[in-house]
Amino acid sequence: MKKIYNKILPLLAGVALTGAFAACSDDDAPTGADTSKPFVCEAVNVEEGTEVSPELDVITLQYSHPVAVNVASPITLNGEAQTSTYKDNTVSVQVSLQPGRSYALFVPANCVAHINGARFADAMTINFRTTGGTVVDPSAILPLINTNATAQTKNVYNFLVQQNGKKVLSGAMANVNNNNDFAGWIKSVTGKDVAITGYDFIHLPESGQNWIDYSDITPAKSQWEANGLVSYMWHWRVPTDKAAYDAKDVNKYDSSIKGEHGGSGTEFDIREALKEGTWQNECIMADIDKVAGYLKLLQNANIPVLWRPLHEAAGSYKYDGAWFWWGRYGDEYTKKLWDLLYDRLVNHHGLNNLIWVWTAQYEQGFEAQMTASYPGNDKVDIVGVDIYADDDNAQKAAYDALAAMTQGKRIVTISETGRIQNPDKCFAEGAAWSWFNLWYTYNQHTSGNTTDGFGNTAESIKAVLESPFVINRGDMPSLK
Repeated sequence: MKKIYNKILPLLAGVALTGAFAACSDDDAPTGADTSKPFVCEAVNVEEGTEVSPELDVITLQYSHPVAVNVASPITLNGEAQTSTYKDNTVSVQVSLQPGRSYALFVPANCVAHINGARFADAMTINFRTTGGTVVDPSAILPLINTNATAQTKNVYNFLVQQNGKKVLSGAMANVNNNNDFAGWIKSVTGKDVAITGYDFIHLPESGQNWIDYSDITPAKSQWEANGLVSYMWHWRVPTDKAAYDAKDVNKYDSSIKGEHGGSGTEFDIREALKEGTWQNECIMADIDKVAGYLKLLQNANIPVLWRPLHEAAGSYKYDGAWFWWGRYGDEYTKKLWDLLYDRLVNHHGLNNLIWVWTAQYEQGFEAQMTASYPGNDKVDIVGVDIYADDDNAQKAAYDALAAMTQGKRIVTISETGRIQNPDKCFAEGAAWSWFNLWYTYNQHTSGNTTDGFGNTAESIKAVLESPFVINRGDMPSLK
């Protein structure tokens, strides 16, 4: 060891190397060093972006010249230091991998040295994932349920399939209804535009008034024209009772059932709404046709829509049951309404720009009930879950449950979130969400606050959007 130290220490100026290089014998020392050629890593047994067996226990890096390893600046795997050895031109990194997870092997710039050559190799990162686990395999994902989908809709869906398990798209909801205000605030504090912007037909009864008109598709159009994706949901507000319906008193319209989430609530009966000839049926059919008109404007502009109606239908299996009128009387009626929506929008109105997103309700221990509530892979394109946690953990159990519910044949996403899930944790643990959709904080864009209502700070959101696992609008290709 003295021979190598005597040669290398005088040459590596500015770096505290005493005692830092891994032990080796005099027999390992090279007879000479060619410094005329670049010192580079020429081969790795794990290629960038590939899948490997979780049984792999050694990653080898082959360099152009004999090497030594600086243990003071270790090679890491997902941020954790790994044990490394070297011999001749090869560095061997001992690893312990888990099935169905994403990994990033990082070699710092001052880690691998060319002994006798007075130089370090450049830093490098290798991203890969392991086979197995519950991550949905892109090759197993079923096609769109609507075989007549527009070219742009197919382009969006195929892009999501191709990215599945590799990266997650960023997203944010509108500030209440039909604008990009909240997404604009995110841009102002991070410098990045989210890949997906979400809008809500919550004010459908008021549409056409001077403060809200869904026929103005400018927010969605500007997002799509900048290569972003567009999502719509529907807090479907209906009359609280027949008197409110007859009076068309929109102040007495609600989506929550009576006694839920404050407000007046509604006694609207989905069972009656599914019967032809009732005032409830007349009400919902008129609403569906009204929404269809706005969605048709988007289709005419060649804008595909990630379409998420009837969200959170089950409410809570564990506690208080349904929250919204479309889930009040159980799965059977919710599924019938889902079928009615599809038939009316697609078959009657000819809307072929919709990608149908079902919002499942995940609660640990109630996976069977969640599966029973699911309309099925033949009626849903993507499954999502709304998560409002107090931390940024990956929510792996929820991902696994939704992936299992679809038999690994549908994309799985976080359709709403409060505290954003850490993308590095998600991919390290195999929770390969397709996108996350940050729920808005009311008037965040004018409040002057740098922390939203869920505890996401400007700095933490910026860190998420700068993760190598995240796709923002600026990273998106044109899918037109």
